[in-house]
Amino acid sequence: MDQPNEVHTEQGILKTVEAAGDVIVGRALVGVVNGRDVSITQAGAGPVAAQGDVRIQQGGCGPVLVGGDLRIHQGGCGPAMVRGNLSIQQGGTQSVLVAGNATVGQGAFVGLVASPKITLEEGSRVLIGTPGAFAAGAAVGALVAMVAGRRRRSR
Repeated sequence: MDQPNEVHTEQGILKTVEAAGDVIVGRALVGVVNGRDVSITQAGAGPVAAQGDVRIQQGGCGPVLVGGDLRIHQGGCGPAMVRGNLSIQQGGTQSVLVAGNATVGQGAFVGLVASPKITLEEGSRVLIGTPGAFAAGAAVGALVAMVAGRRRRSR
């Protein structure tokens, strides 16, 4: 197993990058990334899981699970769950659940964001904010419960 203080720098086309230490993906395509702190620069990745922070600079990835902060600059990602804070500048994400603060900067877009505190800078766009996200979640939950109840009764 890798030592936690090791830094793995990956380039090229890879299936998986998994390390106990930090992972830096630059000018590469990676299927799955798992590490302590993850940095994606001018690269693309599938699902990303990080115990620490994730930084995306001019790149993108699929779903993200972040134990620390998520910072996106001129990039994007799929759905994200962030234990720390979120900062997006000139990029975007599909939907994000943030335990800390969310800052959506100029030129940034978020489809759905749920966070205790959302800061929207001029020129940013959020399709559905925290109140709408919780209302949409409650409505979908109620609909699923009704459909599941009818299926049980019909058996």
